[in-house]
Amino acid sequence: MRIASTVAVAIASSAVLSSGAAQSKPAAALAGIVRAFLAENMGNGWEDLEQLPSIRWAPLPPTDLPNCLPDGGCYTRQGQAVVSGRNLVAMATGARTIVAFVYLRNGSAPFTEAAILESLAELGISAERARCPTGTGAGGTNWYRLTGASLAPGVLSIQTSCGRRPCEGVVLSRGEELPALQPNQVSLYSEQCAAGVPRPPVSTRKPDEVLADTIAALVPPGSGAPGHDWKTLATLPAGITWNGDGPKPGNLSVLNDPNPMIQTGSAVLGGRRFSAIASGSPARASVVYLEETGTHPRGEHVLGVVFQKGLTVELVRCGPIYTESTNNWYRLTSGRTRPVMLRQSIGYDGNLAHDIYELRLDGSLPPRDPRDRDPGMNGCR
Repeated sequence: MRIASTVAVAIASSAVLSSGAAQSKPAAALAGIVRAFLAENMGNGWEDLEQLPSIRWAPLPPTDLPNCLPDGGCYTRQGQAVVSGRNLVAMATGARTIVAFVYLRNGSAPFTEAAILESLAELGISAERARCPTGTGAGGTNWYRLTGASLAPGVLSIQTSCGRRPCEGVVLSRGEELPALQPNQVSLYSEQCAAGVPRPPVSTRKPDEVLADTIAALVPPGSGAPGHDWKTLATLPAGITWNGDGPKPGNLSVLNDPNPMIQTGSAVLGGRRFSAIASGSPARASVVYLEETGTHPRGEHVLGVVFQKGLTVELVRCGPIYTESTNNWYRLTSGRTRPVMLRQSIGYDGNLAHDIYELRLDGSLPPRDPRDRDPGMNGCR
């Protein structure tokens, strides 16, 4: 399971403020917990949850889930919390040894978002809104990047609406990276949240649709030489930001790629992050790799969307059987483009998937693995 470097823990109750202050201003106790959690010496192991006051956790070890959760967590630990007289349900999720998320759901009187932010400011914690509802009436969560003296940076999300019904939940994350949105959320939230400016959605289309756009944009036209010259590659409307001023000598032998020149890049496609590598000769790029940096819910059909864009998708080779991922090769053709080969590698972890794509712009296939299968053989279809 891939867990981002960000380690997230939800707000627990705090011993930082006096009980009298907590009773007179409940949100002050909540803000004190944020400050305690973001202390630089706070650990991220399951046993470190015991340091969070006023939460009673189920005994260790954490429960191994049969299916991973949408946040990427495959382990969980339940808990109960009492914060300023409010009874909260707690749940921590993460990897085998690392806590990734801890949620607190408040079913009592709300702390209120405004009061939480005010109390954070009083403790010297700056909260900059980094993700917000688009203003269309859908979505009920705001995300804030937190900074302060002698504190690790963090991200605080505050949910105040559940399906247009009032509710309250909070999540705190270490690091500056925002948690990934689910595919059905990218049109509901914006990452341009300054006062008085428009709030365009993260994406008007789902990630698999934008990824299919990128693949189609990289396919060379039918005329001309295979692949793209490096300047053309940099100008394609593929949504990739390429690093530097062009390709540099590099070694991709770990990918069984003998090309001597490489250029790295990155892409945010429908709110989903990818790393990118192009390889080729000094004159032309002939291979492009795209690898998702996180996970997403399984069940997408990217190649089906590619087909809808007018590219015929033909299975030509399947990878080894009895593995935790698929590694299949497809030929993409159309009357207006050169034939290319596309490897789709999908790794599975319960209900989550991780995508890697290798697009061979010259239409070649790499040397065959002895375990590879032809279409129609041993379940290759």
